[in-house]
Amino acid sequence: MILSEFLEKCRSDDLAHALRGLGLPLTGNKPDRIARIVDHYDGGIPSKEILSAFRVEDVRRAAKAVGIEGA
Repeated sequence: MILSEFLEKCRSDDLAHALRGLGLPLTGNKPDRIARIVDHYDGGIPSKEILSAFRVEDVRRAAKAVGIEGA
């Protein structure tokens, strides 16, 4: 699974929260927000840091949506 597929399962508000935590602009629609996070990842930011910017319940919700067991 690639990061963008996981982020597609997040709510736009969840993405905004993560963007805020990463110090990135919050503007734009959901695809814009996903692209901004993916660009940040492609720029060398570890996935652990990106996922840490989300609230725990947001990561669980997205994990369940993509079928990750035990989420």
